[in-house]
Amino acid sequence: MGASVFRRAEALGEPKFMQMALRPSVRLVLVTAFVLGACPAHAWAWGAHGHRIATRIAEARLTPEARKEIRALLHEGDTLVDVANWADHEGHDAVPGSASWHYVNVPIDAARYDPRDCPRGACVVDKIKHFRKVLADRRAPKTERTRALLFLVHFVEDIHQPLHVGDNRDRGGNATQIQFLREGTNLHRLWDTDLINFVSRDERVWVERIEPLLSEDNIRSWSRGTVEDWANESLHFAKEAYHFPPAAKRALQTGSALDKNYATFAQPIIERRLAQSGVRLANELNALFP
Repeated sequence: MGASVFRRAEALGEPKFMQMALRPSVRLVLVTAFVLGACPAHAWAWGAHGHRIATRIAEARLTPEARKEIRALLHEGDTLVDVANWADHEGHDAVPGSASWHYVNVPIDAARYDPRDCPRGACVVDKIKHFRKVLADRRAPKTERTRALLFLVHFVEDIHQPLHVGDNRDRGGNATQIQFLREGTNLHRLWDTDLINFVSRDERVWVERIEPLLSEDNIRSWSRGTVEDWANESLHFAKEAYHFPPAAKRALQTGSALDKNYATFAQPIIERRLAQSGVRLANELNALFP
């Protein structure tokens, strides 16, 4: 896990915002943590590409007012796409203990999300609501609102990754070691990164694939509902992710071998969830910056 995380960080690079904020010694500590896998595995959702794809969709839908406000909060020259993965990298060091904010463990045999699944409010559902409020408070210090923006962007996308909600007592699939196309991985990483990279490593290719889903009817439908509804959608898809072939009575276990048929099944789900997260993130930011 550590090596793959390091490759993501290396490919992403540091946005200017973080180049200014991190001392060299802190960067060294972070890189070491990535290599050793010190950052909890469950916190990594969609991988760098997935977050950037969803943020590209959101950024294209921002109003001029929202764009102006966001520019004022970010370092000069940075875009939302540049900082989409801040919470998965610098965020863990900037806010110790924030790893659990990226997900909520809802048993895959549960009917829906329950507030009891979010002890002490330290889960992605409640943190989206919290950072929404901080960002809306024009009296809050700019540094706090900037941090709230960075977390909100990331968490709206995190909650749309099915394995960041559904859990089979295996840390959202992290402890379920499987084979995908004869390569070792785990179920969580498969949905984070492997399935996305299997289709294409080019973010623009993904945006083009997703574009047909952005119909007026879909956008209108996706613009309704609550954060809890987003979690319940992910729970529904997580049930499917764990039970393959469709309607399989037993959830995937360590040692399962998956092939292209699984990728064919998963691809439309991933496309839909990335599209929904992009649309909903844009809605959130447009509402916060009218």
